[in-house]
Amino acid sequence: MAQTRRTFLKTAVAGAASALGIPATPHAADAKLTVWWNKGYYPEEDAAMQKIVKEFEATHKAEVDLSFTAQEDLLKKITASLIAHRVPDVAFCFYNDWQVVPKFGWDNQLADVSDVIQALRPRYNEKLLPVAYVTNGKTKKRAYYGVPIEAQTMHIHYWRDLLREVGMADDPAKIPMKWDEYWNYWKKAQDALRKKDPAKYGKLYGIGMTESTRASDTLYNFEMALLSFNGETVDKDGKVVADAPRNHEAIVKTLTWFGELFTSGYVPPDATNWTDGDNNAGFHSRTIVMTPNPSQSIPAAQFFNKDDAEKKNYFDNMATIEWPDGPDGKKARYLSAVKTIVVPKDAKNPTLAKEFIKFVVEKNRFSEYIKAANGRWFPAFNDVAADPFWRTGHKGPKGQKDMHVPVATTIFLDRENKVFEHYKNPAFSQLYDENVWGKAMARIAIDKWPAEKAADEAIERMKAIFAGYK
Repeated sequence: MAQTRRTFLKTAVAGAASALGIPATPHAADAKLTVWWNKGYYPEEDAAMQKIVKEFEATHKAEVDLSFTAQEDLLKKITASLIAHRVPDVAFCFYNDWQVVPKFGWDNQLADVSDVIQALRPRYNEKLLPVAYVTNGKTKKRAYYGVPIEAQTMHIHYWRDLLREVGMADDPAKIPMKWDEYWNYWKKAQDALRKKDPAKYGKLYGIGMTESTRASDTLYNFEMALLSFNGETVDKDGKVVADAPRNHEAIVKTLTWFGELFTSGYVPPDATNWTDGDNNAGFHSRTIVMTPNPSQSIPAAQFFNKDDAEKKNYFDNMATIEWPDGPDGKKARYLSAVKTIVVPKDAKNPTLAKEFIKFVVEKNRFSEYIKAANGRWFPAFNDVAADPFWRTGHKGPKGQKDMHVPVATTIFLDRENKVFEHYKNPAFSQLYDENVWGKAMARIAIDKWPAEKAADEAIERMKAIFAGYK
């Protein structure tokens, strides 16, 4: 029998959903939760979440179907499920904050979780909350469509022992923090190391700066640099102001700086093709002296390095320092990406889903979970952040101080720090998905465009994307 168009579409959607691991039919509305969770970077994270799930099942007499998926695949899975209306009850992906919450909140496909936020509000670090407060395109009203739980910000990691090898100061307190002097310091390190041992260091680079169209790290690097050059792309209402003279000038300066950094030979030539993990890999293989990274994943990986029984790399051979002062001499300002949990509007057990979220983020329980990531993320809750761990970090086997976790804590609590602005307009999801600023960098580094031409193309593309959301 020939299929009708409706039957064909339903079959096609079901097939696509099945291929991505999405249930073909909704489960019964009983005491059962389907939870999709971002696979941790370390086994300890997943073990901590599995423990929480077992506790929830025991205390709530409910069954939890918990699955872990790597972030890139999980984003595709969540997106497909929302389109197909075959959704989990709870979904936590590291990309939710900028790829799911703004877009699908606008599309009226996420549950309003304002009641959860209000229940947790006394515990929250308030400056991290705006990330989930987005506009619903149907109601034209803002509400909380995600529950923030943890955050990441920008850090600079470097090999102290490589600096020591060529007689350069390796103490974080002695690294120059003025803009030009800061970046020139890592160039000087490359030159000195290559000169000392051309055979060993001939392919070593001073600065591991991601400048690709494939990595979200590129977006972070661009936005941090633009902030340093005092530029903005949207106003307080989410309207594009990138083309305003002051902002246009700042964008051109920012792109010029990235272009010159790349073409000067101090950034690996394949940095224009890196994914998010490639600067990490370059650092761990010691082919770059320093790298900006928007989380503490690099030192955390060294802490868990089983080949380094004394954790010498973590405590002695590397350090984490702050982003430099801006070209105008002002102290660095920071951007935080805040990771959020969502409940799809079509969830079969939204009430139980909200109870699960509140259970997960209970102070002691969530503290155990987030510390299992070794400081990779910073808690969104003040009571969890009050744990001495965040100010002191780990203690070394020989009494060494932790030079990583406390730096992140200083940035979050003692520095000027705001969340990314994608909550202001759902168009940011598409802007970042297209990696518009990464494409502008590629125009300069690969196509040899002047920075102003690359800036104009990117700004026009931004305006066109934003025009689609009214």
